[in-house]
Amino acid sequence: MSGEEVTLSEEESHHIVKVLRLPVGSEIELLDGRGGVYRAELLSLGRRVAARIVAPVATAGGAGRQLTVYQAILKGEKMDTVVQKCTELGVSRLVPVRSRRCQGGRDDERDARRLERWRRIGVAACKQCLRPVLMDIAMPLAVADLASHCQAQRRLLFWEEERALHLRGLADWGETASAALFFGPEGGLAGEEVELLRQGGWVTVSLGERILRAETATLGAVAIVQYLLENL
Repeated sequence: MSGEEVTLSEEESHHIVKVLRLPVGSEIELLDGRGGVYRAELLSLGRRVAARIVAPVATAGGAGRQLTVYQAILKGEKMDTVVQKCTELGVSRLVPVRSRRCQGGRDDERDARRLERWRRIGVAACKQCLRPVLMDIAMPLAVADLASHCQAQRRLLFWEEERALHLRGLADWGETASAALFFGPEGGLAGEEVELLRQGGWVTVSLGERILRAETATLGAVAIVQYLLENL
């Protein structure tokens, strides 16, 4: 790998040339998105910057315990915030979900544009927090598809109407190799959707009596579960 020459994307090249204004010969760090971090030297500037890898800096450790977040699509910048902060918190995979109370129905072209935007946000968050492995962001799917889509060992549905089971009341997480968390939209899930998910093996849990904004509930629960999984 050392000595290999790479050409950066136009977006990254623009940032190096126009924002950072780095000269030829400057050293930068490159992330391959799979856990590798490399020190590199700038060879040439322009629309597509060229660099030569000098040496590896670090390689991510083991994959750890896998955490997947299923998030009913939130409005506007709220979903952007969830993508950004889940990346920072080390979530393995994020799956946007279309539920009954989400705005708009299925639109493959719109979903593709959204996915491209969310992935750009995820990459930027990785660079900001020096996360060497990209969070996988999937194409949106419907609630009805979750039963066959999710194979996680522990599946938790955070629901504001749950009264009996609180997150802190769950059994020891020591043997949990993988977990999935589901969060509804701003208006909550419809009763039929909750029942469908329960039939698919999802366990409804509460975060307490406070009514939290949708994005606040997601990020609070993710941070707690990552701690319980020893990923933080």
